[in-house]
Amino acid sequence: MHPSVILLSASATFVAAESILMTEVFVIPIKPETFDWSTDGHTDQFSYQPSLLNAPDLPSWIHYTYSKKDHHGFLYGVAPKNQKDFQLEVVGLNRHTYETRYKVLDINVLERENLTKYEVYLKIDNLNVEDMFDHNRTEKLLDIFRKKLWKAAVDLYVTFLASAIDLGARLPLKPSEGEGVVMRLGSTVPFSQELIELQEEVKPLEKMPSCPRDFKRTSVEILFRESQFNLDWCSFRLREEDQQSLQHESARRGPSVNDAGLSSGISEHTVWRWARAIKASMPTRSYLKDTAITVFMPVILLFVLNVLLGTSICVHHDSMERRECTPVEGVGNNGIQMVQYAMPERGTLKSLSDQPPSSKDSMSRGPRVYDEHCNSYVRPNPPPYTGPCNSAGLRTDF
Repeated sequence: MHPSVILLSASATFVAAESILMTEVFVIPIKPETFDWSTDGHTDQFSYQPSLLNAPDLPSWIHYTYSKKDHHGFLYGVAPKNQKDFQLEVVGLNRHTYETRYKVLDINVLERENLTKYEVYLKIDNLNVEDMFDHNRTEKLLDIFRKKLWKAAVDLYVTFLASAIDLGARLPLKPSEGEGVVMRLGSTVPFSQELIELQEEVKPLEKMPSCPRDFKRTSVEILFRESQFNLDWCSFRLREEDQQSLQHESARRGPSVNDAGLSSGISEHTVWRWARAIKASMPTRSYLKDTAITVFMPVILLFVLNVLLGTSICVHHDSMERRECTPVEGVGNNGIQMVQYAMPERGTLKSLSDQPPSSKDSMSRGPRVYDEHCNSYVRPNPPPYTGPCNSAGLRTDF
């Protein structure tokens, strides 16, 4: 092996056991101490990759998130009914030393004796999902219902927990604001009169897709604001067991219908996130019409304009030729204008006037010129020679 190759340390395997209850939210933290690592002042040097044992990913009802605030990883979810025991594997990586370790978690699923029959749907705007992993904050929310709104629900617990972003909500405009948390609180005790009156109070808000974060128009708003819970009252619902059974049936048909009544896209235990679209199910569209409009129509219009412009130029050119070839008064019968040669000496004109008539007739005919428009060319006669000659009658000024 080449000496420059970095050797990874041998991975150690640990086995631990965790117990969870059916239909109740569980939270399993993953810390450096889980792999017997010491932080040494570096809190973000570790990363974790959980999955099912001998599988590439987690089940659909188990989620993993890393909290930058706590510098820990968290496994959370809700075990469905009739879920058997299973095993999870977690791979830890030290990004400073490239040391990897491996751990197997034995998850024991315990059956709950009394399943919930009544649930309250909530959406909290100012918190993230990892904020609700704090047991004290969760108990503070449950105490508001146990002591004020649902006093008889001594067995109240959280039956659903998910980030609003995972369920289709938008990220906040300010990064400092919370992404939003969607929760369900369940109990076997029927709803109290206070909860029924609260549902009637917020019933007109069901028409709105989402309430503003500073919306304060309920009589119990002060109970939640004092504990730093900003609720989205447009998503507040009360559901009983018979209604939940109908929601399970509709959830099997597909996640496109928001049967839970929440604008953020809440679905049942089996549907935690939006289903991935299949390519074969996507509608197709023909672009032939658009291509014809954007390409062929301008070409056709340009061709028509060129034909019209060329035709108009040809017609105009022919009309001008006819006008220029028409005989004009004062011009010869053949339409050729007579041109007189200008001589440099005045005596030349006088000598020409004294020539015999035969010479005058030849000059009267005048020079011939080229008429460009009538396409005729006439060669002009040269003027008579008046220079000196020798005794033989030949020119001597060559």
